[in-house]
Order: sequence, then structure tokens, then C-alpha cells
Amino acid sequence: MDVQTGTAGLDAGEARLPAESPLAMPEQSLREGSLRVRRHRTSPRLIGLRRLYILAGTAAMTAAASFMMWSALSADGVTVLELCLLSLFTGLFAWTALSFTSAVAGFLTAVFNRGHRLGIDPDAPLPAVHSRTALLMPLYNEDPGRALAGLRAIYESVAETGSLDRFDFFVLSDTRREDIARSEEQVFAELRDTARDGHERLFYRRRGDNGGRKAGNIADWVRRFGGAYPQMLILDADSLMSGDTIVRLVAGMENNAGVGLIQTRPAVIGGHTLFARTQQFGGRVYGPVIARGVAW
Repeated sequence: MDVQTGTAGLDAGEARLPAESPLAMPEQSLREGSLRVRRHRTSPRLIGLRRLYILAGTAAMTAAASFMMWSALSADGVTVLELCLLSLFTGLFAWTALSFTSAVAGFLTAVFNRGHRLGIDPDAPLPAVHSRTALLMPLYNEDPGRALAGLRAIYESVAETGSLDRFDFFVLSDTRREDIARSEEQVFAELRDTARDGHERLFYRRRGDNGGRKAGNIADWVRRFGGAYPQMLILDADSLMSGDTIVRLVAGMENNAGVGLIQTRPAVIGGHTLFARTQQFGGRVYGPVIARGVAW
């Protein structure tokens, strides 16, 4: 492990980093090139019909509801205000209809126990992982104590799975305020000193130039260190994820080489305000059904 301080102007402050393993990451256009494989084995069957059901169902319900609203508003002529109301109604109803059609599909997949196409079954025994994975946590003027407390919880949870030796953790800071930056370095140093195998698994760097913001920070990490890791997992500053989930995601990537990205289903936890508690309740009740429908 190398400790670097302001390496060649790339890092600000005191960076704690492993040896670099460069990986090319050229910017590419989506309008050029061609697919190597037209259809992957994980691609759902009849995906065109699935999308037709979602889009046509949404359009049909929205058209019917908008026509009924138009009939009610135009009985005695239509004012500008009523046209604005109709426009807002149409957009909001379309969003509701889209969620409804997705939820119906998700409900049916749940009832008939369909899914797990990538082999990620939360009820199956915990799989073994064989490759190295980097967990990246970008920060930008966040509360270091809160963010790194979450990282500690994730780190300890991964350690409990027995697979800690397969993971490295990177804090990628874009913080511009010097007082917060110094606090970040201090809190991170404490975490690194007290965590099991912290000096071998936990790394920190703050960019000297934060061009591109979070995406630029991650791209810079890929170009400098990405060659050592077949996959990476990106966390937000307020993310919490269990080690069990992380290991299953990595196993899913290992077993499906043709898959470029796996997305977990986010959930709000620890809400205190009425709005946050409402979101938390709604996400728990219908979030899984809608997520299944989107995946379908």
C-alpha cells in the first residue's frame, strides 16, 4: 500500500492509496459502433411485447381519462386555466398509469414466483465470491462523521460474511471546503486504524480538480485503479447496504459476464419527518412490486 500526498497534482491533502493499476476508459458515442451480441442469454423473452403492454396500456388509460376530463371541462367552453389544468392532469395521470401497469406485471411475477434470472436469490445460501471488487463512496462536502459511520457499518457487515479479503473500499472526495476536508481525513484515519485489516482494505483520496463532479471522480478512479478490479459497487454518501446483499450482487456479476450493471432496489430507512415516514411506508408496501415490474 502506498501513502501519497498530492500525487502529481491529482490528489489534494493526504491520500492513502494502493499501487495504481491503470485501465483505459475512453469516452464513446452511443451513436457509433455495433453490438457484439444481439441478444444475451439474460435478456427476457418477448421483451417487445412486454414493452408494448406497458406503453400501450399507459397510453390507453391516459387517453381515456384525459377524454373524460376534457368532456367535463368543455361543457361550457374552455378557459386558459382549464387547459393548464388538463395538461397537468394528463401528465400526472400518465405517470400514475405507468406505475400501475408496471405494478400489475410485478404483482404477477411475485404471485407466480418468477424472477431471479441472474441467480440472485436472497433466500439461497450465501454464495462464495472469487474476484476482487472495489466499493466506491464519492463525497462532496458531506458530514464526514455520518458518511463514514455508514461506511464502517458496511465494512463490518462485509467482514461478517467471511469475504472481506475480496473487497477494497475507496472514499473518493470532491470536497472543496478545507475544514470539511481536514475532518474527512481525520475521521477516515480513525476508521482505518480501528477497522479490522483497515490499512489493507480502506483507501482515501481527495481530488485536486473536481471536474465532472461525481462521474468525473469515478472515471478518474477507473483510469488510475480500475485495472485491479473486475467490477465495482458505487455507494452514495448516505448509503447502507448489508454484506449479504453485496456478496450476492458480486456473485451475480461473476456468474453473468455479459451483464454490465445490476441495480438494487433502494429503500428509505430511519425517516423522522412526516414526509420521510410516508415515503418509507410507501416504499415498503408497493416498492417491491413496482421494482419487480420495472425489471420485468
